[in-house]
Amino acid sequence: MRPILISLALAAFFIAACVADTPEPLPTPPSAVPVAENTLVPPTLAYIPERTAVLRIATLGNTITTNVWALFGEPGADYWSVATQGSYWPSLYRLTPPSLDLKPMTAKGRPAPIVCEPAVCTATVTLQPGLTWTDGSAFTSADVAFTINTVLQLRLGLNWREAYNPDVLDRVEALDEFTVRFYFKLKPTVADWQYGALQGPIVNRAYWQPRIVDALNLQPEDSLLATIKELEAELAWKQADLDNMELSLVAITPESTAYIETTKKAKHLQNDLIGVSNMLKKKRAEYESKLSDARASLLTHTGLDEPTLGPWKFVNHTGGTFENQANLATPFGNPWFGSIRYVTYSNESAAVDALLSDEVDIILTPDGLSADAVSGLENNSDISLWRNITRSARFLAFNHANPDLAEPVLHQALACMIDPQVLMERLDGDAAPLAGFAVDDFWRQGEASLPCSGTIGDARLTEAIRLLKVAGYSWEGEPASGIGGSGLKGPAGNVLPTFTLLTVEQDLIRERAAQYIAKQAEILGLSIDVQLGSLDELLYVVYSSGDYDLAILGWHLSAYPSYLCDWFMPLDQNPFAYNGSRSTLAGGDRLLSACEAWSQVSDLEMARTYAFEVQSALMENLPFIPLYTTIRVDAYRNIRYPFTQIVDGLGGLYGAPGLVMPAP
Repeated sequence: MRPILISLALAAFFIAACVADTPEPLPTPPSAVPVAENTLVPPTLAYIPERTAVLRIATLGNTITTNVWALFGEPGADYWSVATQGSYWPSLYRLTPPSLDLKPMTAKGRPAPIVCEPAVCTATVTLQPGLTWTDGSAFTSADVAFTINTVLQLRLGLNWREAYNPDVLDRVEALDEFTVRFYFKLKPTVADWQYGALQGPIVNRAYWQPRIVDALNLQPEDSLLATIKELEAELAWKQADLDNMELSLVAITPESTAYIETTKKAKHLQNDLIGVSNMLKKKRAEYESKLSDARASLLTHTGLDEPTLGPWKFVNHTGGTFENQANLATPFGNPWFGSIRYVTYSNESAAVDALLSDEVDIILTPDGLSADAVSGLENNSDISLWRNITRSARFLAFNHANPDLAEPVLHQALACMIDPQVLMERLDGDAAPLAGFAVDDFWRQGEASLPCSGTIGDARLTEAIRLLKVAGYSWEGEPASGIGGSGLKGPAGNVLPTFTLLTVEQDLIRERAAQYIAKQAEILGLSIDVQLGSLDELLYVVYSSGDYDLAILGWHLSAYPSYLCDWFMPLDQNPFAYNGSRSTLAGGDRLLSACEAWSQVSDLEMARTYAFEVQSALMENLPFIPLYTTIRVDAYRNIRYPFTQIVDGLGGLYGAPGLVMPAP
């Protein structure tokens, strides 16, 4: 998974949004401090709103007040805690909604390139001077180096590890007051650099350094790690020797003296191998135990009085109410509200009542409002209901192990028969069309479109028939306008059998989509039988047994679209990799080469170029057919937002309190 903050800083993807008016760009708030060059200042509106005292947010879960090390690690990974406290700490760069562009936060200028010499890869980052923590102390490179090196030393997990991966990042040094240098163990990718280390949280060194002495004293000795590495090396060469011995036995005459001697040596080596393996397990367990004690010590501090540096700072947490105050001393842009008051409600119904009675301005939820809540709010003219797509996407997947289903032209023809507009009507407004393999504007290859994109009605059927005929398909009864086909034959002349399409029971949207696909396939002369089952059953047959024909699968599409290659690579370990051995399939080599190249780049624009090439290859072969994304609904009153659509809605941005403005 990507870090909580990174994965939830979401980009725009334009669909019809149900809002009272189209929000205009935000003007600069009155009494603002000077804005840094990296901060976007939108043009002035026709009206200038006045700064409002309090933004009132209804929450549906209890907030845990915890320290920063726990907040971004396993112990404190909680949506509501991050929503209320995650904005206290800065990063070097940030993804700015709605476009998800990477912008400087505390760094200066564009992300530094990775410089690789024979011995090491490095990158140097320059900080903005003049930034101060809430206690008035200067934000410097010492804070950056201290934070990252502490995370690496204690091997903190979850979001810390995603940002500062100890398998990739070796250490960070403060070269001077405003310059830091990163040292890598291997060449980092864009996921490791721009979408990793450059977006990780940074804490105040002066506050935390004396408070983590006990934790650092509990960490494993360097000698223990050295022993582990020695045992790992010994295990590797002993295993290699054993493999060679077992291989040599194939060429030796059984029962011969050489065979018997080699067998004895192999058995002796096997026993040594077991001994080394057991010792390695013991040392690893000792290492992890000491690390666990060190981490536990780190988490004992509350950290409530620590200096922070962000648009909001802590004020109070009493019972079910949590309050933040705007921090106007930063160049990150000034909120339109002086403070935020988060009020926890016992259930969604109580939060809806609070919104209706004007006790709160917005209901914050991680997944959007339920249908019942929407029904209770939609007839109130004071309430804005905002529908946005989510990252929860659905695709029609083919089993490429079945030769009849491995031909791209069949996928293309079926894609022509799936009219996105008609499909959305069948899904009754609960989904939005998915036009490609990525949802974020920055990463989506807009020029790579689905077959028959932009055509409607009989034109789709005509193109599907043409595609199949050119590829050598035929029919016992060819389809035509208003006339369904029958007996679709493959290029070899065989009538294609009835295929099964698996989908999840109790998921009405998927079931409706499956029934529509089956009906459209029938028009084309292709028989598809829809079968419902549990999610566990679906995952088992797709990822383990392989006993299926087609399936509607769902994924959460991350902001950084490395999943485009993860789905299919490596070829010999992935159920969707064109049946593994089918790399000679048209476009298969193109996909492979693009993915291999992409995995080795650390330049953001170059990574984007390869991502576009991968999407073009996927559109050519359509190993999956993109179908739809789910949508979520948010509700608010008294406020406006500076964008019309946002992927994953307001919950993905924790309500975006730093961007929201009072309504006129």
